[in-house]
Amino acid sequence: MKIKYCKKCVMPNTKPNMAFTGDICQSCQFHFFKKSKKINWKHRNLEFIKLVKKIKSKKNSAFDALVPVSGGKDSITQVHYLIKSKLRVLALHVDNGFKTPIGEKNLNLIPQMGASLLILKPNLKIHKKLMKIGFLNYGDPDLMSHCLLHAFPIRTAIKFNIPLVLLGENSALEYSGDNSIDAKKMSFEWFNKYAANKGITAKIISKKYNIPFSKLQIYELPSKNELKKTEAVFCNYFFKWSGEKNLKIAKKYGFNVLKKNLEGTYRNYVSIDEKINRIHQYLKFLKFGYGRATDHACEDIRNNKITRKQAVKLVKKYDRVKLTSYFYKEFIDSLSIKRKDFYQILLKYKNKEIHKKITQLR
Repeated sequence: MKIKYCKKCVMPNTKPNMAFTGDICQSCQFHFFKKSKKINWKHRNLEFIKLVKKIKSKKNSAFDALVPVSGGKDSITQVHYLIKSKLRVLALHVDNGFKTPIGEKNLNLIPQMGASLLILKPNLKIHKKLMKIGFLNYGDPDLMSHCLLHAFPIRTAIKFNIPLVLLGENSALEYSGDNSIDAKKMSFEWFNKYAANKGITAKIISKKYNIPFSKLQIYELPSKNELKKTEAVFCNYFFKWSGEKNLKIAKKYGFNVLKKNLEGTYRNYVSIDEKINRIHQYLKFLKFGYGRATDHACEDIRNNKITRKQAVKLVKKYDRVKLTSYFYKEFIDSLSIKRKDFYQILLKYKNKEIHKKITQLR
């Protein structure tokens, strides 16, 4: 296969769901579209204000809105928008057992912001089994975690009669995907394509690996009729999404960053809340030839922070950094995977054809 790199940023065409128009990738095209006057952000902000008024007019239970949180800068920003709108907020965090100390600190900021914090620790016998299935058979330990992170908050909102769920960014728009799917609300189409990687849902995993679906329901969206009982909307539809802007907002609440860059990238404030994300990102590099540094360099190019030439140097320096035991030891111990077997699985998912060619980036 021929690897093609975007001429504006440094994203390759090996990225899943990525499309190019000429020499420009879909993500850059959307970024330029966001900056143009074709999106009326004042009108989008007013839409959010109208939505808030609608929510407040209902006879809600204990909470007006629910927001899934990791403790990262983005989810703290989501809480900020809701608190600023004087809504009663329930923040929901899914803890799969691999949190970092700095992640714990940042998560604990959320109750201090004025939101209530609910922490779900999923059945680890089941969740570990799912992580192991994802890692061994699909090269993604987060395979079902993504489903859980999107489905369970919506199920919780419905259970407690909470009329609004504020999700983060619509990744299909921000980072490449199908523009024909509703950009504003969560839908089965979006969930099955982006939360459930390549349509691998809990129902499929249940059948294929003989796990009773009754134990996996929290990983699946509720029925279409149930889904209508709450409004699950994407934050980046109403507010122009910016990592830098979100970081500034989060820092006002005391958000902590690392003293040095995170392994695999040159930033010190992204993906710092749990260890397993580093494994996920390293596998992405092995399978598709680009890693976390590429993601960040592309964002910085689009925001005019660095040149493309500088981005190429950063990608070559940080994307290829080896995965260290700090990030995988707890993971393999927890899932009873031997170190040598862990490395064999990594090699199994390395796309040798791509890795012979990624040196052509320039």
